[in-house]
Amino acid sequence: MYRSNPVLMSLVTILRIPFIWGFIGLVIGAILGANDLAIWLVAILLISFLVFMKFSGPAKDDGEGSLFAGGSAIMLAWIVGFIIRGVLL
Repeated sequence: MYRSNPVLMSLVTILRIPFIWGFIGLVIGAILGANDLAIWLVAILLISFLVFMKFSGPAKDDGEGSLFAGGSAIMLAWIVGFIIRGVLL
C-alpha cells in the first residue's frame, strides 16, 4: 500500500503517531522554556490534540493506546524540553 513512504501517508495517519505530538512539545519546551508564550502554545496544542481525537473517529482496539498517548506525550516532552533548556543554558 504505502510501503512506509511518509510522503504518501495522509495527515491523519501521521498525526496518530504520538511521537509527532511529543516532538512538537519538546521543541516548544527547548526553545521557549516555561514562559507565558510556551504555556499558551502548549494549551493550544492540547486543544488541537483533543479536536483531532474528536474528528479522527473511534479508536480501534489495536491502536487505542497510541491514539491517547499523544496528549501525555505533549506534556512530558514539553517538561523534558524546558529541563534540557535549563541544563544547557
